[in-house]
Amino acid sequence: REIPHLGEAIHILGQPLSEEDKKAIEEGTRSVEEIAQDLLNEFFVTEDALERHAVRCLSHLLRMGRIEIRVAFMKDALFHPKVWIFERGEEALAAHGSSNLTRSGIRKNFEQIIVSRSWEDGTQSYVVEKFKYQFERLWADHEDDCVVVDLPNAVKDDLLRAYGSGSPPSEDEFIALYKKAIGSPGPIFYSSVEPAIRQKQEFAIPDWLRYEDGPFAHQGNAVNAWCGAGFRGVLEMATGSGKTITSMISAHKLFDVHKPLLIVVAAPYIPLVQQWCDEIRPFGLDPMNLTAAGGAAQRSKELGKVRRRLRTGLSKAEAVVVSHDTLCSEAFLEAIKQFDCDRMLIADEAHNLGREAFITNPPEFFEHRLALSATPVRQYDADGTAALFSFFGDVVLRFTLEEAIGKCLTPYDYHLHPVHLTETEMDEWYALTEKIRANAWRGDNGQPDEYLSKLLRDRRALLETAEGKVSLLAELLDRENLPELKHTLIYATDKAPAQLEQVNRLLGDKGLLFHQLTAAETADRKKTRRIIRSFQDSEIQMLTAKRVLDEGVNIPQVSRAYILASTTVERQWVQRRGRLLRTCSATGKTHSIIHDFLALPPDTEWDLDTDARAVIKGELKRAQEFARLAKNAGRNDGPLGVIDDLMKAAYL
Repeated sequence: REIPHLGEAIHILGQPLSEEDKKAIEEGTRSVEEIAQDLLNEFFVTEDALERHAVRCLSHLLRMGRIEIRVAFMKDALFHPKVWIFERGEEALAAHGSSNLTRSGIRKNFEQIIVSRSWEDGTQSYVVEKFKYQFERLWADHEDDCVVVDLPNAVKDDLLRAYGSGSPPSEDEFIALYKKAIGSPGPIFYSSVEPAIRQKQEFAIPDWLRYEDGPFAHQGNAVNAWCGAGFRGVLEMATGSGKTITSMISAHKLFDVHKPLLIVVAAPYIPLVQQWCDEIRPFGLDPMNLTAAGGAAQRSKELGKVRRRLRTGLSKAEAVVVSHDTLCSEAFLEAIKQFDCDRMLIADEAHNLGREAFITNPPEFFEHRLALSATPVRQYDADGTAALFSFFGDVVLRFTLEEAIGKCLTPYDYHLHPVHLTETEMDEWYALTEKIRANAWRGDNGQPDEYLSKLLRDRRALLETAEGKVSLLAELLDRENLPELKHTLIYATDKAPAQLEQVNRLLGDKGLLFHQLTAAETADRKKTRRIIRSFQDSEIQMLTAKRVLDEGVNIPQVSRAYILASTTVERQWVQRRGRLLRTCSATGKTHSIIHDFLALPPDTEWDLDTDARAVIKGELKRAQEFARLAKNAGRNDGPLGVIDDLMKAAYL
């Protein structure tokens, strides 16, 4: 009968296998009908028949793709861990000890099993995470001295051997299997294992990419411009227009001329690092995620492997993905200096590298440099901007949001929602403004000192956290069909945690399925991926965030956003808008909807003083920029009517 679907299972097996297990795996290629017929031929239910039924169930699970098995080969030892990991949602349980998962191991032998539960306390959570991390490294074939092969290849290449009741498998036989697994005709006792699996693909541009004409022709133009500038320069491309793919095509064009080649990709946040790894793999490279490598010693060890592969000719191209912080670290830079091949640096969201740690010690040893940003000019920081262009080169191609909408980005509707400050909030605004005037002299070279910066932040926080914003959000949500609401973002301020907490409480009270995605969540790579995947699959209706989703994170399903708080940094506006406009064929997305909350003085209909007008002018700049390209700009529900009223209040 049909076996109930209880979830997915993945296993790593060691050698050798029992004759029954080997036969079951081989029978995984048989049809379900053949297996069912065999079961019908069993007239008597005996212990032996039940055992045969169990191994046929294994065949069925393999056949239907509901269990996945990979086989581990140690070069001079047995693969013999005894760990079981069970996950449900964000919780996990690990059972570990001396026992085998056999009748004797469970019922008869003197064994010990320890159960660690991630939800109980910090110690157990650490143990579970440690086992999960070790399993993931094994599963990805990233452990030294151990080769992990997927089951179809193990069967096809005849790597599996059964044991019977006779003599045990010989050491010579095991060595022969190990050689076969790593695909090496020579000695197997290397200082580290370099599996043949890594060499199955070559660095190449995927056949399905269309980048020289059509909606993404700007990518081909960008590649040609960068190559023509001597493999250096800045690509100023709208968010969502495919900067990642463009940079990898550019890297391959460089590879055609200079090999071997080391490609180092630097991204500002951990979710972006993982996203880069996912998007590099279709180009035939197995990128190293250095943020997941552990401490400095482990990172150095992993980089040593990359260097050996390039030096010995085992690989002609390698990709390493790091955070901006790692890129600026002395240890990493020293390690990259040791590579004796051409090196290319791809800097994602390159405007973030205008920081002192980078511009005072730029990695000049990178022969080839590519900077990616929708907004490479650093607002209020001319020196940092100049330093970036000096290192990477000039902007070699611009592809604006206006050019992208209707081609590779979707159009959008823009709705403005005025939120009036309370009298108390406005009084506090006046008080802070007076303090700012009195301390305007503080600072150096036009940059405010720490005290003045705090005053400016506090004044901006008043607008971002205006009391009426959360209650207005509640009113807007009440106008929606809440059960059908999905793929929605809500941005709260990053200047005070209370607003995000209020938003989360509101969503919970309304019965909406949501999850916040802040720095606390993104510190855990697996948790972040689970949250994003649940959001993409509509298991979660909404994500609430502060800044994490501003830059680079690719979630094309997003089609609606409520922006409760925005900073005065124009780059943030550009990034957030681009985040919403990515096309998504999976959901049939045709357009996006943006709800923007404007903080205004308590009364805008009477004569306003200069300071009150300044509040309006500060909010108007963003509203005008968003309204400029909105498809509903001139409609009754569009933003131009609101903007016209605010223009009168601010300037007449």
